[in-house]
Amino acid sequence: MSMGKSLATGVLALTLPLSSMAVSDFNINGFANAGFAWTDTDETYVAADKDGSFSEATFLGLQMRFQPNADVPVSFVTQLMARAREGWDMKADWAYISWVPVDNLSFSVGRVKAPLFLISEAYDVGVTYPWISPPEEIYGFANVPMTSMTGLSVDYSYYFDELWLRAQFYLGRDDFGIPAMGAEVAGELTRMAGVALTVGNEELEVRLGVAEVKLIMALKDTLLALPVAQQMQADLGAEMMGAIAGVTVANATINALQAANADQATLTAALVELGAATDNLAAAGQNAAYMESLFAVLPNGAGDSMFYSLGGRYNGDKVFLMAEIARREIEDVPFPDTTSGFITAGYKMDKWMPHLTYSMLDSEDSILVNQTQASIMAGVRYDIQPWAAVKFEVQRVELGDANIRKYGPLKGSALSSTGLFNELPDLTTFAGDVPDSLNKVNLAITMVF
Repeated sequence: MSMGKSLATGVLALTLPLSSMAVSDFNINGFANAGFAWTDTDETYVAADKDGSFSEATFLGLQMRFQPNADVPVSFVTQLMARAREGWDMKADWAYISWVPVDNLSFSVGRVKAPLFLISEAYDVGVTYPWISPPEEIYGFANVPMTSMTGLSVDYSYYFDELWLRAQFYLGRDDFGIPAMGAEVAGELTRMAGVALTVGNEELEVRLGVAEVKLIMALKDTLLALPVAQQMQADLGAEMMGAIAGVTVANATINALQAANADQATLTAALVELGAATDNLAAAGQNAAYMESLFAVLPNGAGDSMFYSLGGRYNGDKVFLMAEIARREIEDVPFPDTTSGFITAGYKMDKWMPHLTYSMLDSEDSILVNQTQASIMAGVRYDIQPWAAVKFEVQRVELGDANIRKYGPLKGSALSSTGLFNELPDLTTFAGDVPDSLNKVNLAITMVF
């Protein structure tokens, strides 16, 4: 669903009684990010390549909170997002009604954020963390393709002097799309249920999260609709027809030679040609059967996934430390199980904060794509004001070694890593043809207002 700011605010105003407008409470805030990304590869990596990209990390967000009656603990909250990489279409990232029956307890119903990881709820608000964007190995589409859902969330907080405890429960469903193998694979979350527990104080925060996701994906239909898949099927069909024609011609030639009482040498040569034509037909049949068996394991059906995460953050006067590890396990859908994580260390010097991050993504048990990679990123953040910062980063990414497939018609063969490249793997092997490493440079300015 897309909506403009004027439409959203106009509808809110028109639906409220005039008597309540006088005592209502309306707040609007925003955030923006303008960035540039460059890599030293021709292949696109997370929306950037050798030509550079302004669209990867450029976006604008507006957060609005409207409480029709200041004496009633019910409010409407929405976050509208417009991203350069999506053509600046304004979309409702959040849109929910919140009820606070007692202090420290809230219920939200509508389109709510899915708090899978430590900073999922602040993912787009760049001033809240040191990097231009959170490490893609854990926060990118390779690990989780959705950031919001339509459903219910319950948020409870409890305070022990300087220590606080927060518990979040959420349940919902939604449509989503995964950029995979050069296509947008459509899917549906039929149920997403999770819990997140956080404990912390002014400097230290530790968070544990678990979520169960049931999904449906039209994976086979998406792949078969790709031009490269259709061309492959056409080539296999042409190969089979050519092989059949070769056998037919060879048989006709032998029949004609036998009818004409041809000499043995001529007949022997014709039989050799028939043997070659028969071998070609058998090879074409094997290729067709192989592709049929390969696509047979690609489902248009339901799957289950579990997400586990553990993260922590220390934000002292000078030292900043943050680390998180996440595990994704998938059943009945041939995307890989993954283990991903990162660790960041930074040091504050007045308005400057240099920082260093190591992050990794390891794929397991995949028939389609292996995204194993690791990266080291060095960056610096300069705070222009408390509400605005300039950030610069240099990143080195190394793709992992080939994994071994453990199931399917390609069982036992090597699966070359494609990392987070956007390239379509070879549909005959599902192996990628991308560089083993790359360098990436990012520059951005981020602010809230």
